Amino acid sequence: MTNLVNTNLGFIVYGLIFASFYGSATRIFDIENIPVVKYVAVAGRNVTISCPGVNEHSLIDTLIWKTTQTVAEYVNGSPLVNNPRITLLPGNFSLHISPTSSADTAEYTCLFNDRHSPEAIADLLVQDVPDPPGRPLVVSFTSRSVDLSWAHSQDARNAPVTNFIIETRVGENGDWNQVPPIYTKSHLTTYQVTELLPFTVYSFRIIAVNELGHSTPSKESYYFVTLREAPTGKPVTTIAHNTSATSVYISWKPPPPDTILGEFLGYRITYRTRDRHPDDVKEIYIRDSTVESHEIHNLETYTQYLVSIQVFNPEGLGPPTTVLVMTDEGVPTKPRNLSVLEITSTTIRISWLEPEKRNGVIHGYRVYYVYQNQTLLHLPILKNDAAQNSVFYYTLTNLKPFTDYRIIVTAFTLKYDGEPSEVSLRTDVGGPSPPKVLNLTCHSLDTLFFSWRIPRVYHSSIDFYIVNYRNLEYDDTHEIRISANASIVETSMVIPNLTTNSAYEVKVRGATVSTVNPKKVVLGTYCEPIKIALRANCEQYQPPPLRHNPYVDQELVILAGIVIGCFGLLLIILAIVLWRKCFHASYHEAGDQRPSERTDHKPTVQSNGWKTSCDSNGIVQTSIPSEEYINGQQQAMIDRFHR
Repeated sequence: MTNLVNTNLGFIVYGLIFASFYGSATRIFDIENIPVVKYVAVAGRNVTISCPGVNEHSLIDTLIWKTTQTVAEYVNGSPLVNNPRITLLPGNFSLHISPTSSADTAEYTCLFNDRHSPEAIADLLVQDVPDPPGRPLVVSFTSRSVDLSWAHSQDARNAPVTNFIIETRVGENGDWNQVPPIYTKSHLTTYQVTELLPFTVYSFRIIAVNELGHSTPSKESYYFVTLREAPTGKPVTTIAHNTSATSVYISWKPPPPDTILGEFLGYRITYRTRDRHPDDVKEIYIRDSTVESHEIHNLETYTQYLVSIQVFNPEGLGPPTTVLVMTDEGVPTKPRNLSVLEITSTTIRISWLEPEKRNGVIHGYRVYYVYQNQTLLHLPILKNDAAQNSVFYYTLTNLKPFTDYRIIVTAFTLKYDGEPSEVSLRTDVGGPSPPKVLNLTCHSLDTLFFSWRIPRVYHSSIDFYIVNYRNLEYDDTHEIRISANASIVETSMVIPNLTTNSAYEVKVRGATVSTVNPKKVVLGTYCEPIKIALRANCEQYQPPPLRHNPYVDQELVILAGIVIGCFGLLLIILAIVLWRKCFHASYHEAGDQRPSERTDHKPTVQSNGWKTSCDSNGIVQTSIPSEEYINGQQQAMIDRFHR
């Protein structure tokens, strides 16, 4: 007999069972020793039952599949099937059921060519999820638990029930998924549900489980209410603030009525400072459930208080609602552990911790820095939430190199600036400015003579010069480091081991050892690169003087020009004064004499109180009164008229 097991169609052949005798009471034929082939299928999947004695080569005229009634027929070359889920496969006339259900469980016989008994009986067992259990009953309950009992499923659907799932609903209109389901560990039909809430409405339903899956839920249990306990609801705080340095005001709303879990008797208010032991509390009882506010007096100044509010009923106190309230704020103490983390030539990175006593809500920190008798606020202001692991960090930028600074950090509240923490330091040196090149000439066939002047701007000292040169035909550069001293104004050197008939580019920069980290060298800026051609006898053809940025010579020339200009202006003013006083006065005195008198005699100086101003070639020159000057001019005109 051919293999009747089809694994792709989702069923299992358990074996071949031989019947002892076939009774006429259960089958429509009476044939001894008819074998039984068992098929086990899962509901919802497909199964194919082979017709015993028929294969692809069998000649079939008529064929009929039966249980207690006809399932399928093959008559006159055509299949006849009444159920749309059942198909008579061509070829071997197997019975294909797709999909199966538990109602398909039966003994199937295949009769062909008018035979009265089959060669074997196909016993099909279709397993499915069980029917729902009975409605659960509440046997007993407390404020936190309930004992349930229910009946087994009426039909296990050919697979035994292994355990149950208990679903819980809170309230009459609650969601069944609100509480996680409970999985029992056996097929027993009793269970105690725990961890319930007191004075709460519950209902339950049961789901049976077998190896094929879950049944539909049972009818839900009747609603019941757990016993009373202390309240579970919390008051809702609406306002909590200080009214002075020694008092606070608090207001609230009562919890929902269904969380009181008993008669609402009133409120209990407790308060304590935040940093004290929880048992060190003071309490106030308000035995009126309609009161919704209270003011607490005689508190400590600038102190945080934990204020708790509870409702209470005959069973006890409910859970507290706690708020943090602070009396009016004052001046914060200075920030702690102000430290310098890193110093560069233009930046300083600092850190600090919050004040030991904040005395208010700190909204941020201000960082000031003082240098050259100037106090500046470094913006932006650091917010209080900028701390990293309770440590505040800040970097001051755009500072001046090698400059003394005093850094001040203060915390501030909405009302007050706190006490300052400060530290004094000096920024690191910066890189020197470019040196001034004085000369770059050929020294020999393979050397260059290079000289320069100390950079105009440097800090602390010049410790090194770095000469960088390269052959223009290559990208590789070479550096020569030379020790330096700020007292040496001009430095020169010979660059050796060069290649004749090649062009070179040469530049130099200064360097200063860091005052913060002696192992660090701060490099300056290179001067403008200078190019020169190295060739034979190039020392006889020296290039014209280099054009530099003569920042020192230019200042000297300007200063010398100003001095010479001022001196020349003084000489011109002096010459004008001498001309007006000497030569102009001599001309007017000579006009009062006759020509013959001017030729033969020296003028007579009259004693009229005027001082002699000068002597020129033996002629005494002096000033005369204005009246004599006018009379002399008139007489000279008369003499010229008579002539």
